[in-house]
Formats: sequence, structure tokens, C-alpha cells
Amino acid sequence: MLRHQNISIRHFAKKDLTAFADWVRPQLSKSGLNMAVITDTHDRTAFSRTFYGPNGYWHVQEQHWLAGELPIDWRIHLGDLVDGSEPSFLTLWRLRNIVADYEADSLPYVIAKGNHDDNDKYAERNRRFAGSFHPWVFNETVLRPMGLQVGGPTISRHGLSYFDWANVRVIVMNTSDVPVRWVSGRKNYDLKKTLAMTAGQIQELIDALQTAGSRDVLIMSHAPVMTRSGKPGLRYNGKQVHEVLRAFNAKLAGQVQFGEHGDFGGQATFDFAQTNGTIIAAVAGHWHTEEDFRINGIHYSLLNCSALMGRLHGLTTNYNRKWNRLINTPSEYSGYVVAVEPQSRRLKLFGYGAASPLRQFEY
Repeated sequence: MLRHQNISIRHFAKKDLTAFADWVRPQLSKSGLNMAVITDTHDRTAFSRTFYGPNGYWHVQEQHWLAGELPIDWRIHLGDLVDGSEPSFLTLWRLRNIVADYEADSLPYVIAKGNHDDNDKYAERNRRFAGSFHPWVFNETVLRPMGLQVGGPTISRHGLSYFDWANVRVIVMNTSDVPVRWVSGRKNYDLKKTLAMTAGQIQELIDALQTAGSRDVLIMSHAPVMTRSGKPGLRYNGKQVHEVLRAFNAKLAGQVQFGEHGDFGGQATFDFAQTNGTIIAAVAGHWHTEEDFRINGIHYSLLNCSALMGRLHGLTTNYNRKWNRLINTPSEYSGYVVAVEPQSRRLKLFGYGAASPLRQFEY
């Protein structure tokens, strides 16, 4: 096991994460897939003792340190690396710092795109939506180095990525798959408010499922495609993605229709008759809470946000208000070790900080 002694993390975090690692280590299967996962760091330069700030980057470094203390196979960030609420040069600087931390290790990583990562939160305050990133910024800053890793994931044209580990395939979807155009100097969509997957990416998802063979499949993304109430979690095509996952479990062949919308319409063809695996679960962040629910046989697990959400801040979710999260304490952060155990066919989510210690499910 590599121990990353060159990574400097805060004293209280090192003490807390050491205790977490000592508790988790004997519970991890030697034959399982173990991933260090965080989501929604909302990193920014502006400091706050109650809500978001540069500690988002510190949480990434602390995940890095923890990954060196455990038999971790992959590091995962499920999006909203940055808050996207500052001038573009500051947000880009923060984004590059986070990617540099993932690049500084031989441990493979995957980063999903979040709805804050194109700096549209800052652009919303400007009449002409100035400061919003073009998609090439995330593609060049995050996806390009991610794709150049030795033993890294396969990355599609629409930002979907996947990798195989033994008899498991992990597919990380892009729920900010939005065609961008500038109309009269203004962006056609506000990506912070438009969660979506295009027909093109869903066909790429189908292709990744069709070539999974006998592998079971863990789905991951920034935003969940469905909510507990059974409604779509995306503005465009969330329900259709859910139906594709159902079809994979049922080993069906056919077509999925997306309607006539100019950007999100179309159709995709699938044939899962030659596959033998099942959907393990769909793991996501975005909602800044923890939830587990099952819809039509598909299990959804939501992970809490890494970013600080103090109890008295107006935007804090009820889940995080109950934690009474305080800076410079373990409740400041939230993160997970997600373990897939093929032999026992169990999914385990070990949490540290403002997270449940253990959630486990059979698949």
C-alpha cells in the first residue's frame, strides 16, 4: 500500500481520516473494487466559515491522502468541482488545481462534469451572460488529461466514460450534456439550470452496456436521472436513461424515443440479448443529501456534498442542517469509499465526515 506522506493535510483531518481508514480497511474485500468517491466540492477562492470556499480543494487533497491509506483502485469525483460563482480566470485556476491533484498520482481517476463546472453561476449575474465557459474549457482542462492516463477510462465524444475492473464495468455519465451555441452574444442554455443527456450520449451509454458482456455494471453521474418520487431527475431524457437501464436488466432489444426537440430529440437502438450482467446501482451527487431508493428494480444511491454547508446558511439542505456542519471539524467535509464485492454481490458505501458510516445493498 502506498502512503502519500508528501501530501499535506490538516491535523484534525489526518486524525479523523486515519481512524476512518483503520475502521474501513478490514472490511474491504481483497477481491472487490474499491473507489474513493467525493462529489460537489464547490471550490472557490472566496472564503466563508459557513458555506463553500477554498476548502473544496482541501477536501480533494484529503481524499488523495485517504486513497493512499487504503487499497483503493480508483479515485472518483462526481462533479461540481468548482462553484462557478467567480470571474472565469479564478474559476479556471481552481479547476486546474483540482485536476493537478488527481494527475499527481499513478492511481487512475475519473471526473464527471457537474452543472456548476462551466461557471454559469457567475454568468447569471451578467446581462450578457459573460464569464460562462465554452465546453472546450472542461474538455481540455479535465477530460483530455483524464483520457491520457495510462490504464485510464475510455471517454466518449459526449463526455461519458467507463472502465472495467474484473467482472465489473463502471460507467460515468455526463448529465450536463448540453449543446452550446451563442445567440446574439448570449449562451443558448444556462448549464447550471439544464441537466440533460442528448440522444448521442444515450446511444454511447447503450454501446457501453452492450459491450459489457458478462460484467455487472455500476452507473455513476453527477445528477441522478430519477428522483425518489419516480419523476425524471434531468430536464431532458432522464426517464429515457432509466428505461435503458431497465431494458439492460431485462435483456431486451428495441428502440428508445426522445421526441422532436432540436437538441435533445431523436432515437437510439439497443440490443442487450447477448449480455449477462445486471445494473448494480446508479450512484450520484448533486442534491446535497443522502438517499437510497429503488424504481422499477433500479437502485439509486445519492451521496452528500463534500462542500461545507453550515446550518444557518439559507441554501443549506435539511440533511446538512441536521449535521450542523462546522469548519475545521470532520463535519466540514463528506466523502466515501464505494466498494463493489462481486463474490458476495454487495455494494457498500462507507462514509466519513457528514455522511452515513455504512450503507450496503445486495444486487
